[in-house]
Amino acid sequence: MQQSTWFTPEGLEDLLPPQAEKLEHYRRQLIDGFNLAGFDLVLPPIAEFTDSLLTGTAGHMAVDTCRFTDQETGRMMGVRADMTPQVARIVSNRLKAKGSISRLCYVGEVLKTRNNKARGSRSPIQVGAEIYGHEGVESDLEIIELVLDSMQALGLKDIKLNLGQIKIVSELMQAADFDQTQQNRMIDILERKAVPEYQEFVSQLEVSEVLKAKFAILMKLSGDANQVITEVKKHLLGISTDLDSAIDKVESIINAVSESHSLPIHLDVADMRGYQYHTGVIFACYSGGVLQPIARGGRYNNIGKVFGLGLPATGFSLDLRSALDLLPDLELSVKGTVYADASDNSSAMRETIAKHRIQGYRVVKFYSNDELPAGAQKIS
Repeated sequence: MQQSTWFTPEGLEDLLPPQAEKLEHYRRQLIDGFNLAGFDLVLPPIAEFTDSLLTGTAGHMAVDTCRFTDQETGRMMGVRADMTPQVARIVSNRLKAKGSISRLCYVGEVLKTRNNKARGSRSPIQVGAEIYGHEGVESDLEIIELVLDSMQALGLKDIKLNLGQIKIVSELMQAADFDQTQQNRMIDILERKAVPEYQEFVSQLEVSEVLKAKFAILMKLSGDANQVITEVKKHLLGISTDLDSAIDKVESIINAVSESHSLPIHLDVADMRGYQYHTGVIFACYSGGVLQPIARGGRYNNIGKVFGLGLPATGFSLDLRSALDLLPDLELSVKGTVYADASDNSSAMRETIAKHRIQGYRVVKFYSNDELPAGAQKIS
C-alpha cells in the first residue's frame, strides 16, 4: 500500500541541511585534530562476521548487534554496534603492531538493535582515538587530554571530567577472595548505585573487620576529585601493591589535568561502568549541563588477545550526532553565493564558474529567473 509519508524506524533519523553540513564540518575538525596529535585514521567496514565482531570482550554487545546471514558464505554477519573491537582486530591482526606504539583514530556510523532515548540515536556517528602498546599512566593522560582539547576546540562549554578506577574495586574483591558469584553481585549493586542493598551485602561479608570497613566506605568515595583522592589514600592504601599503583595513577591524572585544564574533576571510586572490558582508569566527559556524557573512555588492556596479540590499550569515543545540538552553529566559510545560467554551456561560462569557486564563492546553477531569490547576483 502506497503511503504519502514515509517514516524512519524509531531511533533512526535523517540529518537535513544545515545539520548534515554542521556534522560534517565538526567531523573533519575532530579528525584533523587527531591527525595533528599523531593519530592515524582507519576505516573498518560497517559489517563483519560475528565471529570477530562479537568475540572476546566484545561479547557483551551481542544484544545490541543487528545480525544477518551473508549470502556469499552462509555465515552470520553483524552490523557493528561499536568500532573499538574492530580497531583492536586491525591492530592485532592486520598491523601486527607488537613491540611498537600505535595511535589510531576512526569515524563511522554504528547501529544498535534497541532504541534508548536517554542515550541518543540508535545510529550514532562514533568518533574516537586509541593508543595501543603502552601500559603507563602517560598514555591514559594523553587520551584524556586529547578528548578535553578536542571538546574545547569544538566550542563546547562548561566541560566536566568524571574519573573512575576499575582496578580499585577489583583489587579489593581479590583481597577478600571473592568467588565469581560474589563478584557479579557486587558489580551489579555498584552499577545500580543501590546503597541499602550494598550496605546489606557488606554486612554479610565473611572478612576481617578491617577489610569490611574498607568495603563499607567505597560508595562514599565520590565527589570533588582532590577531596576524594585524599580520602582514598587515607582508607585504601596498603592493601596490595597493585591497588596502591592504581590509586597513584588516578592521583597523577588528577594533578596533571588540574594543571593543564581549568574544569571541574569528579572522582567516583565505585563507578564500575564497562567492568566487562575496562581494566583501569575510566572517564566520561560532559558539557553544558547535559546529563549524558559527550565522550567516554578508559583503559582496556588485552582487548586484542583473542585476535592473537593482546596489547595494553586506552582510548575514547564520542557520539558526534548526539553532540550536534551543543555545538556552535556554523558561520558560512564561503564569500557568498552567486548564480549561473544552466542553459549557458559555453567554455567561457565554465571558466567563470571555476574561477568563482576557486575564489571561495558558492556557485548555484539556475534554470529560470523565477528560481532566483531577491537580490541574487548572476555571473556571466
